[in-house]
Amino acid sequence: MKYLICNLKANKTYYEMVLYKDYLQNINNQNITLILAPSNIYLSLFKDENITLCTQDLSLNENLNLTGDININQLKSLNVKYSIIGHYERRKYYHETANNIVSKIKIALNNDLKVIYCIGETIEELNRKIEYQVLEKQLACVLNNIPTSEFSNIIIAYEPTYLIGTNTNYDLDKIKTTINFIKSLVYNYYHENIKVVYGGNLNIDNIQDFNTISELDGYIIGNSSLNPANIQKILENMTYRNE
Repeated sequence: MKYLICNLKANKTYYEMVLYKDYLQNINNQNITLILAPSNIYLSLFKDENITLCTQDLSLNENLNLTGDININQLKSLNVKYSIIGHYERRKYYHETANNIVSKIKIALNNDLKVIYCIGETIEELNRKIEYQVLEKQLACVLNNIPTSEFSNIIIAYEPTYLIGTNTNYDLDKIKTTINFIKSLVYNYYHENIKVVYGGNLNIDNIQDFNTISELDGYIIGNSSLNPANIQKILENMTYRNE
């Protein structure tokens, strides 16, 4: 099974989202699992559509029902199946710690929500050549704290942080090596396989390059998902690669 995860972030007004929904009603995702993560205020628009819904974050306050929070039962009542946790923007701008992230992942899994766990190195870490140590630490802080039986409910989203939302040149061989590193590390340490998707400067013009990485289980896209026509084109490319 391959995945295409669309993280719309804080984009689109209500009427723009209605038009977006209308386009997606006719989209053909064939054998690709299309996961859509709109702003929480728009989740109800897609409740009855043939699209897997995802929230962009999860509250740490599981039982407090605090002002401004959205609790997990509210999300589940909208047929939300996944949560993105640990995104670089949450780490950077909201100062989320490893403990915060582990807590959120445990809350999600304990409430039957699957997790898209984001990891990735910064440009400084890449230049210092410590990117693999960074990724190993990010993986271990979560995987050491949950049962291996839950690994099938986690998708690792590898996003080099310096490529998120940019047109920066990417090193395809480096990305392939890193995907293999992640999968091998999880199997060697935990004797389990895990799904890994890639995100960062991925669009309709370069999707064929990334399709050459056979080890990938799919993609997570941000800016490219804002135009629904792009989603269809990426899905078509993914389907062609799987045939």
